[in-house]
Amino acid sequence: MANVKFEQVTKSYGKVQAIQPVSFEVKDKEFMVLVGPSGCGKSTLLRMIAGLEDITSGKISIDNTIVNDLSPKDRDISIVFQNYALYPHMTAYDNMAFGLKIRGLKKAEIKEKVMAAAKVLDIEDLLDRKPKAMSGGQRQRIAIGRAIVRNPKVFLFDEPLSNLDAQLRGQMRLEIASLHKRLEATMVYVTHDQVEAMTLGDRIIVLNKGVIQQIDTPQNLYNHPANKFVAGFIGSPTMNFIEGKVVDDNGIASFISNDGVIRIEVKDKIRDLEHTEVILGIRPEHIYSLPTNIDAPVKFTTTVKWTELLGHDGFAFFEINGVQISARLVAEELLNPPFERELYIDREKIHFFDKVSGVAIG
Repeated sequence: MANVKFEQVTKSYGKVQAIQPVSFEVKDKEFMVLVGPSGCGKSTLLRMIAGLEDITSGKISIDNTIVNDLSPKDRDISIVFQNYALYPHMTAYDNMAFGLKIRGLKKAEIKEKVMAAAKVLDIEDLLDRKPKAMSGGQRQRIAIGRAIVRNPKVFLFDEPLSNLDAQLRGQMRLEIASLHKRLEATMVYVTHDQVEAMTLGDRIIVLNKGVIQQIDTPQNLYNHPANKFVAGFIGSPTMNFIEGKVVDDNGIASFISNDGVIRIEVKDKIRDLEHTEVILGIRPEHIYSLPTNIDAPVKFTTTVKWTELLGHDGFAFFEINGVQISARLVAEELLNPPFERELYIDREKIHFFDKVSGVAIG
């Protein structure tokens, strides 16, 4: 397997710069996920690795060899597409074997590689079927098997689970994660689904409008977002954002929300931002109905206007500054809205962001 390196790579379509200068490295045997909203440039980056999209400037290297001018077939990569891209008139076996036949391998070697891949994916009983006789999940396994038989330096996945239902997506996520460990392969995976990104990636690249917002492990993206965009994109449901100011509150440097509901003493770098407008971020799971096991909780009272039950727990919705805020509570606390409720914020889980730039403070 091999590493993949971008050095100041850009992509323009006429006057439109779709990818701003980006530099990063996917390490050997790493599972790197590219995630972001539609149009952010993640699929463009993947297609540039594959050679399906020309770059405007910069360098792309695979296994420490610059591939800017290499055709896709000479880059030693395999790509799994969203729509499977299987030949409808061929059996699963022939679909998996086709690329090997084109390369001129002998029949015995082709059979050995196809059967080995089929065993890894547990699809040996599907090899005689044509795509129309398979489910979506089975077709996706065949597409992945076709990539495995080539034993490429790098595997590329372009939103491979988007066409599957929710239950099957969860199952296939586990299978792809297991496959990565078994093959010890370098993989680059594109998705707009942050749950897929968080569960699959060794590291994640968060993109927005062609600009890398943060590259980090899933846990660091969740706990230490670099800016408001990352904080809002990573985590399900999204982080709550509350606008306010840092002020001198009777001699104590404090954040006070614009409607005065939230008042929190601040320290460190935030303390120095007196009279500055900032945004407080807090995830729904860090707002509680009881202050148990919270060090110096921040208490406030609000009216829960509506609720959403999800079985064991669910969400309470209320407003601060006229903006909808959610808290994750147990189901018994979500009955018969509207109702008044005392809630508590975990002070240690609060994030602050610059209101203008969105950059994390402290």
